[in-house]
Amino acid sequence: MAFATALIAFSACGEANHDETASMESNMCEKLPMQADGIVRLSKIQVKPAYLDEYMKYAVEVGTVSLETEPGVLTMYAVADKENPWSITILETYASQGAYKSHIASEHFRKYKQGTLHMVDSLLLDDVTPLNPDNVLIDIIKKD
Repeated sequence: MAFATALIAFSACGEANHDETASMESNMCEKLPMQADGIVRLSKIQVKPAYLDEYMKYAVEVGTVSLETEPGVLTMYAVADKENPWSITILETYASQGAYKSHIASEHFRKYKQGTLHMVDSLLLDDVTPLNPDNVLIDIIKKD
């Protein structure tokens, strides 16, 4: 897969971004390029409605920490269905199989997984193929 190089300045993992050329302030670490064994996945989660607010706190935290600290986590874009807000879909991209394995072994992912296990009715991990491999997604957490 051919992926263009992103022109956004990222900081080293865990450090604040002080580059004045960055278009948005971000605490993102420098990201790895997508490899041939990279993963593009739609995670489809049905949350028990009674736990939705609590689940969202966990989901936002794990997504933010993953993007800010893991070079191999390229995208964690979570959305909720407008009619059924307990129906969550997350677009996840990982630079490689190794990056994914590192992510699921991380402390913040384990905290999310253990903390939300009782909140989830169902989980479907749907690996997909991008239609345009030259389309690069850049997922950042904007800090005000």
